[in-house]
Amino acid sequence: MRMLRQLLILASLIALTPPVVAETRLSGMLTATQACPAVQSIRRQSNPGNIVITPGERYELLAANKTPPTHLRIVVPGASPAERWVAVQCGDSPAFADDSPAFAGTGADYILAVNWQPAFCELNARVRECRDQRPNAPDATQFSLHGLWPQPRGNEYCNVSGRDRAASESGRWRDLPVLDLTIAQRRALDLVMPGSQSGLDRHEWIKHGTCFGGDERAYYQASLDLMAALNASEVRALFAANIGSTLQLEDIKAAFERAFGRGAGERVIVDCARDGDRQIIRELRIAIRGDVTTADFAELIRAGERQRDDCRSGVVDRAGLQ
Repeated sequence: MRMLRQLLILASLIALTPPVVAETRLSGMLTATQACPAVQSIRRQSNPGNIVITPGERYELLAANKTPPTHLRIVVPGASPAERWVAVQCGDSPAFADDSPAFAGTGADYILAVNWQPAFCELNARVRECRDQRPNAPDATQFSLHGLWPQPRGNEYCNVSGRDRAASESGRWRDLPVLDLTIAQRRALDLVMPGSQSGLDRHEWIKHGTCFGGDERAYYQASLDLMAALNASEVRALFAANIGSTLQLEDIKAAFERAFGRGAGERVIVDCARDGDRQIIRELRIAIRGDVTTADFAELIRAGERQRDDCRSGVVDRAGLQ
């Protein structure tokens, strides 16, 4: 009888244990195309020794974390431990070619982070771009570019000098190199990224754009195209029509669904901040996946990773200190 009870308890524990997602075993070699961190744990992003793979180097390929994959397990000679995970967009291999059925739909993952600039300036009134913000300025009624961030988190500062990284991390952004943009790109970026007055454009390139896999012009052209699609959408119209009022999370998600298709609302994080007795919407972070240089914005959003809810409601702030 005692043995029966023990078996029943064991069976119940097994039933409650969540299933383990099996890795997909792979073989062959991965040729690194980006200088990406090689982490020991995907979830914790732990990286003993701060190991970074070297573009052009080949690494033994062991497994993918899931289908389609976000990470690949490789062997990094000299690292301890030697088996590490790298983001799938960090290298090329015949084992996960684009036409392979096992990995159909695989693409680069990004977060498009956009500010609601009046809320940003409410909390950062002394920065250059916030000293004379006007209610009739473009950044008072549309989204502003914070950055386009290649994922996973921690995929940053690829092939960046120690000097530039130190300037970026310490906030000395205007000491960073001037960007090589066309005249048209420079004008468009200054309009949609007010923070460029403080050197945000240079910081975002050094921290995130260097892991993009293209040059400065390609990185910021992709960012400008994404911003144009967002600011031409019903989402921007919803915010502009509710300046000074409170928006609910479900209303924001519904606007994304109407603008970009079913499921788009689940790819958005609404970030809020306290301002006295108010909660204001500070930023949207939109998960996208795919080739941001060619794909349609709606397609990119629907392919993105689902995000967890953060802020449930917040005020759409108006320009000027409240």
